[in-house]
Amino acid sequence: MPRIIADPLYSWEEAGLQVKNKSNCRIIPATIWWTIWKERNLRVFRIRKSNMQQVKLNCFLTLCWVYQIYSNDIVSIIDVLDSL
Repeated sequence: MPRIIADPLYSWEEAGLQVKNKSNCRIIPATIWWTIWKERNLRVFRIRKSNMQQVKLNCFLTLCWVYQIYSNDIVSIIDVLDSL
């Protein structure tokens, strides 16, 4: 387990050294964390939980949405994932 929250970000950026667009590497961990946070809130406040496949799908759909809104280029989300 990482000591501080920044450790996974540093390791994620190091793993993506070959990636041309570094902002793509930053979108993915943020999306994963956001999806986990939303699932946590569902479990705590609404007493509802999703199975692991639904959490993964929610993460992927959120990633597609975030990338479509905040990306300045027209590269598809599949191209972004292939570049990692």
